[in-house]
Amino acid sequence: MQISGAPTPTLPRKRGREPLECAAMFLWADLVDLVRRPFTSLRVIDDRRRLRDGLLALALSVTLPAVTSELAALGPFRPPANPGSLPSLTAQGADIYARWVYQHRFLLPVYGVLISAILWVAAAGLIHLIARTLGGHGDYRGYLKLAGFAALVGLVSLPLSLLDAWLKLQGNAQAELAIGQLLGVLGLGVFLWQNALLVFAARTHYGISTERAIAAVIGPLGAVAVLAVALVVLAVILAIIAQQAPGS
Repeated sequence: MQISGAPTPTLPRKRGREPLECAAMFLWADLVDLVRRPFTSLRVIDDRRRLRDGLLALALSVTLPAVTSELAALGPFRPPANPGSLPSLTAQGADIYARWVYQHRFLLPVYGVLISAILWVAAAGLIHLIARTLGGHGDYRGYLKLAGFAALVGLVSLPLSLLDAWLKLQGNAQAELAIGQLLGVLGLGVFLWQNALLVFAARTHYGISTERAIAAVIGPLGAVAVLAVALVVLAVILAIIAQQAPGS
């Protein structure tokens, strides 16, 4: 099915048992099409891709950023910038948190992979339940596949993440700060883009209205956001407790 006036993306049809490297090439083509024609490509992906393709896309979307984080972890420790401009208690907490992150810098990306994968799968499940409750007719496997490809879009920031990791290794604090700010802006844009794809995927896959698709996505999104904030707060508290423990 093709949107009026839009060319159909050049996605190959369903595949047989191709090697992993061929699957990676197809995923690269899918990513390019999702960047060029996101909504048309997502509709074609829903028709032609399999669950394993979506799971592979999800796996790449959470593991490749973790690899860049591991590379950046090889760099030296950097205390928080301009601590003197912060209140004393805030500056102390920021310094403790920065040291805790540095001490666990190689382990945190591994946790990030597991938590990110679980959150994507859980969010897809919640969206599925809400969409079915709102009158949708799609299946969970199909929507999980589409969610995996929505997650794949996050790799557009990977080149900038690699540059940030290289700057950390070089110890270029000024350039690293600028790239970090740019990464934050790009990350926000990618986050909004992914959620727009999730809404369109819910509308297409479950055959529901745009309003119901938005309602199905916003609920799990809010739950995931609250959980993420809670995890960050918990990490800060644990870091402070660990630093203040006797013998630390």
